[in-house]
Amino acid sequence: MDALLHSPLLQNLALLLVVITIDSLWRWPPKYHPLTVFRLLAAGMATKVKPKSTDSPSQHRISGALGAIVLIVPFTVLTGLLVTMAEYPLFFEAVILLCVMDFAQVRWHYNAVVTALGREKKVLAREMVSHFVARDCDRLSDIGIAKAAMESLLLRFCYQFCGVVLWFLFAGPVAALLYRLLLLFSWQWHWRKPGFYWFALPVRRVTRLLSLVPAFTGAILLALSTHPVAGFKALSQAKSRDSTSLLLALCGGSLGIRLGGPAIYSGNMIRYSRVGGHREVRFSDMTHCRQAVTRAVLLLLGITVVIFSALHALYAF
Repeated sequence: MDALLHSPLLQNLALLLVVITIDSLWRWPPKYHPLTVFRLLAAGMATKVKPKSTDSPSQHRISGALGAIVLIVPFTVLTGLLVTMAEYPLFFEAVILLCVMDFAQVRWHYNAVVTALGREKKVLAREMVSHFVARDCDRLSDIGIAKAAMESLLLRFCYQFCGVVLWFLFAGPVAALLYRLLLLFSWQWHWRKPGFYWFALPVRRVTRLLSLVPAFTGAILLALSTHPVAGFKALSQAKSRDSTSLLLALCGGSLGIRLGGPAIYSGNMIRYSRVGGHREVRFSDMTHCRQAVTRAVLLLLGITVVIFSALHALYAF
């Protein structure tokens, strides 16, 4: 029994299960959430150090890279040192993981959009969906609101939830913290914002590299928990081959719905390719999408438990 309690593999597994359970039952108020501070710091840093539009792209890239490094690296290193010196490191690791996961906030906003659309409160639904999407929401129809909310839920599950979980399992809570902060800066400095393309490029490239495996792992899990054949067929037929389109193709094909299409960012119309299934989104699909994400989370946990138990048995042998 003592060997089980002191096994790092089983400790990490137990910590992950506890944190996911807490995150599914309790939402950290945004007003008191540590990541809210970093969102404000990222916005303030961009205001102060982002070069003028007339400056060269290299100046924008240097400023964006240095701005992110100054805010992220010292905090991450200091947090890692404090966890190492703590008398009860597992407690602080759990707090860090709960903080950076923050998927309850996404679910809360998504459920608020579902409730508002169900009550035919389109203005409220637009306001709620604007909290977790980067596009302009003022002109979205009912179907547009539903599609935007579903796309955001699916992508945040892939990038945010699965990214944090897998980096925690592979490299520990400090690595998960570093990944989450990079992801936050990448979203806060969204490259579709006017003047942010070159400024956000270094953070976007690093984040894309770090999120590639976790994001597609999440999309594959969602496909396996719904309709994998249709999902992989839609993936192979997707015209756009960027990572976001491929993720939406796999998820949309698994759910049998068409995702993507035109979106407005800062007043500019961007015509993304439509990917996924052959049917347009309906209101009832919002519930099916939420259920599919829940099944994917359970599948991820089940696979993690099996793998960690097998690794523990192998090391013990």
